[in-house]
Amino acid sequence: MSFRWGIMGAGNIASKFADAVRRLAGCEVIAVASRDGARAEEFARRNGIPHACVGYETLLTEYRPDAVYIATRTDSHAALTELCIRHGVPVLCEKAMFTGSAQARRVLSLAREKGVFCMEAMWSRFLPAVQEMKRRLDAGAIGDVLYAELAIGWQAPSGPGNRFFDPAAGGGAAYDLTVYGYELADYFLGRPDDAVQCSVLWGEGGVDVTENVTLTWSQRKPACMAALSASIVTVLDERAVLHGSQGVLHMPKPHMAEGFTLRRFDGTVEEWRDGETVNGFVYEAAEVMRCMGAGLLESPIVPHDLTIRCAEMFDAINSAKG
Repeated sequence: MSFRWGIMGAGNIASKFADAVRRLAGCEVIAVASRDGARAEEFARRNGIPHACVGYETLLTEYRPDAVYIATRTDSHAALTELCIRHGVPVLCEKAMFTGSAQARRVLSLAREKGVFCMEAMWSRFLPAVQEMKRRLDAGAIGDVLYAELAIGWQAPSGPGNRFFDPAAGGGAAYDLTVYGYELADYFLGRPDDAVQCSVLWGEGGVDVTENVTLTWSQRKPACMAALSASIVTVLDERAVLHGSQGVLHMPKPHMAEGFTLRRFDGTVEEWRDGETVNGFVYEAAEVMRCMGAGLLESPIVPHDLTIRCAEMFDAINSAKG
């Protein structure tokens, strides 16, 4: 029997997910929902989806999917996740899943109370390049990690109605970009100290446009530090660089990683490239189905605790506004 996905949202990222589902055996997208009926109909036609719904609850009540992928704006993620949970429908929700830790704790606590699987869609953690670099790191390829840099930045489109610079729409660098830096740093190095240090520049619209976040791992022996940089107003040298006692791992564009370079201090260099991935969304979709098949309520790769701690970083960034 086919695994039946529903999609909430009808934008570009939802199209990528629909394509990913088509590439997986034993599953299909049965319906898409949007507040705009015409947009839902067009999305369904373009992506070969049999049903289009006006309004999100209709998807849950009329078609009862096995799981829902939420691909709407950031400001609606928490409410739609809770809606799915209350209908007993498992959730894969785009990052950032929540805009603050109180929201994250409340909704994820509800998911556990109701026994409903719930996962943030941090697709980068599943990419083969990221997983291979993690394996090299854990095998001691660069010795002890002493310092890390993770930078992601690009010039987001601006203008009236654009979500990136609209605080009411969940705009800002933190929810779109710094979320990657935190959740990848945590993946490579383990849980950092709870305290984070933030320096933030605020745009005229009231959103964080550029920021630096410092994380520390004081319990690691030796201790380690990471600098996370993000911007939506300028182009950064997008990278994850892990500096060790015996070498350096360098990954371009870590949020959509395709490979990395290992440079050891003895002069040897290794290149690793992912030559197989066509649509990286397949891995997170497969993880949801795997976890549900195993009776899990959360993924060990993107656990609830990670999502909550990342939301705590958002709290720290937002409190820097004063």
